[in-house]
Amino acid sequence: MVKQLLCSLSLLICLSGFAQESNNPKPFILSGATNDLNAVAMSPAKYKRMAVAGWDNTIFIYNTDSPYTLVQKLSGHTAQINCIAYNLSGNMMASASGDMSVRFYDSLGKYLPIKEDLLNRHMTAVNTLVFDRSGKFLFSGDREGRLMLWDALLQKPIKYYATGNSINDLCLSPNAANIFVAHSDKSIKLIALAGGKIVRTLDAHTDAVNALAISTNNQFMISGSNDKTAIIWDLKTWKPLHVLKVESWKVTAVAFTDDSKYCVTGSNDGWVKVWEVSTGKLIGKAEYPDMNIRDLCFSKDYRNILIAPKMKEGENFGARYVSSLLPLPEKAIKIMSPAQKSLDSIMAIRPLNKQDSIKFKNILMPRPVDNKSENNKGKGGENKQLDSAVIYKTPMNQTPKKK
Repeated sequence: MVKQLLCSLSLLICLSGFAQESNNPKPFILSGATNDLNAVAMSPAKYKRMAVAGWDNTIFIYNTDSPYTLVQKLSGHTAQINCIAYNLSGNMMASASGDMSVRFYDSLGKYLPIKEDLLNRHMTAVNTLVFDRSGKFLFSGDREGRLMLWDALLQKPIKYYATGNSINDLCLSPNAANIFVAHSDKSIKLIALAGGKIVRTLDAHTDAVNALAISTNNQFMISGSNDKTAIIWDLKTWKPLHVLKVESWKVTAVAFTDDSKYCVTGSNDGWVKVWEVSTGKLIGKAEYPDMNIRDLCFSKDYRNILIAPKMKEGENFGARYVSSLLPLPEKAIKIMSPAQKSLDSIMAIRPLNKQDSIKFKNILMPRPVDNKSENNKGKGGENKQLDSAVIYKTPMNQTPKKK
């Protein structure tokens, strides 16, 4: 009898262990990297690119449509790359490194030389960077607390602010005149770009703040800390909306979905947790104990979470993507026609010309549905509603010639 009970108990333990393991979406490992990673960034949807970087001193660019095929390697840094970022239009990317430098690249990955200023530069490792919403400026922060402002279009430094403490992360503010700074202490400071003064201090964490992200709708910010929590802030009231009990030693990475409905936290013990922003409810979680998660983000269709890990043991290096376990937005399940895919691939590398406009006119200017369409046709069956001059010129942003 005792033997049967022990067997049953062992079976239940095995089954429960299997069930717990099966709840963790198995990560898919991307090829390319041969060392630990620190950063991951997703381009705007039309460019269909993702970048990861770390201790290879190299940026690896993947095509997110293939899916995630390595298409390009960008070298130039002489130390580990700590952060990468795309601007909102996707035509520029920046990286920053332990070699104290910031580098700019165009949409094709071409390096854009920096105009050096020996008196206006980083003097230690750069931890974080972010483009402003216009794409005209870049902000970068380093371990000595220096916050640099760059002219992104001319690739040159403008000025810097001495903030006093090591800067762990930067985040845009709803007000373009300010920027959020997460320091190595427990506070988040809102700094005015005009004079570098502290406009507001957000004090709710009890330990160092490691990561910040702002929602696309500019209503919320999430912060991750060493105090085992992440906080969703209401940027209208400047107060915590939800304190998320992540229950991990360090929350090292945070991100929002593009529709601002969900957010994700990543931790140094390998936990990935997805939360609902409005309620603070935990939607799903998965544990990957072999990884220290350094950075993460959602794919544009929300199907996956992309992870830049530091491996705790072994040499199974590479970026990971795992299922997000989220319901897909309507635009993610839309079936794209071959013509639309062809058009998108052209727009990703160059402006449209007149021949493109003629070839893709049905996509660029679809004919409106009208019950009276039969009355709009001429003798030859052509549709009088379509003005060919407007159709062909619009994609090139040109004004039709006067008759």
